[in-house]
Amino acid sequence: MRQPVYLDYNASAPLRPEAAEYMTSLMGPARNPSSIHSFGRSSKLIMETARGDLAELAGGDASGFMFTSGGTEANNTALLGFEQVITCIVEHDAVLAARPDAHKIGVGIDGGINLPELDSALQQAKNRGGEILVSVMLVNNETGRIQPIEKLLKICRSYDVAFHSDMVQALGKIPIKLDEWSRSGLTMASFSAHKIGGPPGVGALWVAPGRHVPQLLKGGGQERGRRSGTENIYGIAGFGAAAKSASSWQDYAKLWPKWRSEFVVKLQQACSDIVLTTKDAPCVSNTISLLLPAMPAQIAVISLDMDGFAISSGAACSSGKVQESHVIKSMGFGSLSSHVIRISFGWENTQDEISALADALIEIYKRHQEKQFTIEQ
Repeated sequence: MRQPVYLDYNASAPLRPEAAEYMTSLMGPARNPSSIHSFGRSSKLIMETARGDLAELAGGDASGFMFTSGGTEANNTALLGFEQVITCIVEHDAVLAARPDAHKIGVGIDGGINLPELDSALQQAKNRGGEILVSVMLVNNETGRIQPIEKLLKICRSYDVAFHSDMVQALGKIPIKLDEWSRSGLTMASFSAHKIGGPPGVGALWVAPGRHVPQLLKGGGQERGRRSGTENIYGIAGFGAAAKSASSWQDYAKLWPKWRSEFVVKLQQACSDIVLTTKDAPCVSNTISLLLPAMPAQIAVISLDMDGFAISSGAACSSGKVQESHVIKSMGFGSLSSHVIRISFGWENTQDEISALADALIEIYKRHQEKQFTIEQ
């Protein structure tokens, strides 16, 4: 019997062996990086090494990174202290729920943010006064759609407003240039360890030089006074090890576009009504968002799971159940929003597995169509 195939990397990537081994090797001695004795100093060194490895992967100065409990905390922290927040309607719930008062910019049918609408919203916000933050994710977690960060930065800079980006799904998949983008106005960026093969429960917020961040958690003043609480040294070490390992992402990036393209072509040749939700828009090559007009996503996810393929529908980190996606609905798919599945692969997958998934999905989809036709007759 074939081993189950995991194809839900955007929900959480498998723990990289390098991260697991390094974390395990550190367990035993007391480790509080705030202590000034030798045990504390060695812990501090572990933490700063991880900070440096993350900075290397993200193209930013290491001193700008503050470690958090995950991407959600990083996003929540970034949104603090602003009188007005402008975001995008397809953002992760960690942004939308953190600032329900935010003005939400719409997207086109391919998931790209409406730039003229953002420009207009900024004009109105400037007239109202107060400090303004624009928060737009670099890569969408459900569709893989890449937003035009250079254009976003140019607009925000013209209005002299702060700009934050949730880069959780971008790290290890496309080039990230924090230092370069900060010179164009990037203020903050959020990251998460478990999306790149680190452990869950640890993330980071990168803050541009000279930018003050209000404390979400108050106490001992760790992380240079920006985030209180004893640091999760094992999680941080695993984050750093995963970041170091993920630096080889370009090796995979060369393969994934071909796998993605061949999968979509094979599927659409057999089932012409199946639609790639992002069409020809720029996307990370490990993510495939598919509309199955004749089959609810819940049936597809469960059926494929029974066949040994783990995929998802919607954002797995927002719910333990299959539900209608606000992202897909915002892209204009209406009542068919509950018919969209997400396939996201990674470094442990092979081309043969992606091809086998296409075969399984084609069989399941056609079988469901035939069943529906019989019922209607």
